[in-house]
Formats: sequence, structure tokens, C-alpha cells
Amino acid sequence: MIVVEEKLTEIFEQLPEIDGFKPIYKWGNEFHLQQQLELYSKANTSPYPLIYQTSNKSVQQTFGNTCEANLKLVLACRNTEVSLTNEERWAMSYKNILYPLVRNIEKCFDRCGVVNWSGNYDMQEFPNYGNGKDNFTLDVWDAIVIDVKIQIISNCIRQIRF
Repeated sequence: MIVVEEKLTEIFEQLPEIDGFKPIYKWGNEFHLQQQLELYSKANTSPYPLIYQTSNKSVQQTFGNTCEANLKLVLACRNTEVSLTNEERWAMSYKNILYPLVRNIEKCFDRCGVVNWSGNYDMQEFPNYGNGKDNFTLDVWDAIVIDVKIQIISNCIRQIRF
């Protein structure tokens, strides 16, 4: 059996810093996310940029020693300036942090040696996520949600050059 979260943890550990910060990969549901954000807050540290995988469903192929997973990855950075225009948000959060993170995740999937994927994914931007009111998280985010289907092969993960 291949545990998707274990493989992704190993792959995403190789991600380089973005804008001076190392991306953090976590997974679970909304309750777990709240717990994680509270722990970071109590420790006075930042979990951003954050790659948060919501719980997924995988199809295990025992004889091929592979699994297929439909992933939903939420890429988020904290931006408490709720009055910024979208143009300002794109210049700060998206151009400098979130889009480079998306490109690096693409490189991870392409170069790690354990992921097969078509190169296609659905992506949706969420500037000023939750507007600070209806947000299910503790923080105000600029975020991108990626839906992608991957196949993971039970091989050794290669070193990824960015």
C-alpha cells in the first residue's frame, strides 16, 4: 500500500524557499487545519506559504504497486490587508509567492520519479479568502486551490533540482 501523504511529505520537503520562507505541507480536514494554525500561532511561528491537502480518496493497485489519487491542494499565504485591490494582491501574494509555488509543485511532480500525471490540473484563485468574516480558517488568506489527478509509483524519490 502506498500512503499518499507520506510520499507527498517526502517530495514537498525538497521545495525551495519562496520569498524567504520554506513551504509547509499538511493534510486533513477543516478541524485539523484549525488545530494546526492554532499550534503555529501559540508557537509564534508561521506556517506560510502553506500547502494544505484536504482528505483524499486513493485507488490502490496492489499488483502494480501504484496508487491513483485525486488531490485537492490549497496553497495559501497570509495577507491581513483586506483593503488591498486585486491588482495589489496579485503583485504581492500571487506573483511573488503563490504562482512560484504552483510552478515548483509542477516541477516536483515532473522530476521526483514517483509521480505520473498528465500535466493538467484545475486551478482557482481566492484573493482575500473569506474576507475575514466567513473564513473557516483563523487567518485571512490569499489562496489558490488546485485539483489534480496523480499516480504514485512505489520507487525511491529522486533529488529535485529547481
